[in-house]
Amino acid sequence: MIQEIVHYVTIHAAWAGPILGLVALVEALAILGSFLPGSTILLAVGTAFGVLHLSVLPLLPWAIFGAMLGDGVSFLLGRRHGSRLLAMWPFHYRPDWTARGRALLQRRGALAVIIGRLFPPLRALMPLLTGMSELSTTRFLLADFVASVLWASLHLLPAAYAGKLVLARWL
Repeated sequence: MIQEIVHYVTIHAAWAGPILGLVALVEALAILGSFLPGSTILLAVGTAFGVLHLSVLPLLPWAIFGAMLGDGVSFLLGRRHGSRLLAMWPFHYRPDWTARGRALLQRRGALAVIIGRLFPPLRALMPLLTGMSELSTTRFLLADFVASVLWASLHLLPAAYAGKLVLARWL
C-alpha cells in the first residue's frame, strides 16, 4: 500500500498535498489511525520528493491541516461520547495506553497534546482523551497546531534531505 501511494504521489505531484492531507487526517482519527501508517507514508513521500528534487514545502500545510482536522474530530468525539468509546475495541484492548495518556494529560496538560502527536501509540488516542479532559478547546487547538507543525516538519523535511543525500551519493 505504501509503495503504491508513494508511486501515485510522485507521478501526480499536483495531488501530493491533498493526498498527504487525507493520509494525515485518517491517521489522526481515534480508531482509524491505528490502521494507517501515515508517518511512514510521509517519510516515504518526503524521501521520494528529495530524490526527484521536488520541494516538500507545499506539502507541509496539507499535512498540518489534515492532522489538525483528524485530531479535532477525535477531540470532539471525546467531548461528546467520553468514556463510552474507551470501552470499545481497540481501546479496551490496551488499557495501559489509555492510563498512560490520561496520566500524561493530568501532569502536563496541553504539552501532552504535543507529546502525544509525536509518539505513535498516543497519536490517535491523545486528542480523544483530551476531549474527555478539562482542557479547554482553545488550549487544545493551540497545542495541536504546534504539534501538527512539528509532526509534519519532522517527517517531511529530514526525509526530503535524506533523499537528496542518497541521490547525490549514488550519482
